[in-house]
Amino acid sequence: MTERSFRLLIGVWLVLALLAGQPVASYVLMGVLLFEAITNWRVPILLARFSRTATAVAEPAATAPGECLIPFEAERAFRLIIAASIGLPMYLAPELLWWLPWFVAFALIGAGLSGMCPMVLALRWVGMR
Repeated sequence: MTERSFRLLIGVWLVLALLAGQPVASYVLMGVLLFEAITNWRVPILLARFSRTATAVAEPAATAPGECLIPFEAERAFRLIIAASIGLPMYLAPELLWWLPWFVAFALIGAGLSGMCPMVLALRWVGMR
């Protein structure tokens, strides 16, 4: 599993959870994303390590100390932002921000289908590795 297919998977998971009206499925997704962001044990990398037939997933390359401005990985920040974008509207103002989880879900599906995630690109442009 690659990061691209994982983004597609979580986007479809979120759309199905929102369509079914199952907040528990959204909470599980937020838990998985927060666990990945805190521990940096990403599902695509773990599946590639434990699968014998899977192709190797490239881990982020180590950069020289002067190359990145913020010593934090963009993928970890991306997972934190996604979890916050799903969780905050569900807890704070579900009547006003009902559209935000839907937007995140369709953005993730688009990122999974195209292979290019604008949020990760923006985080790397800001200076994360």
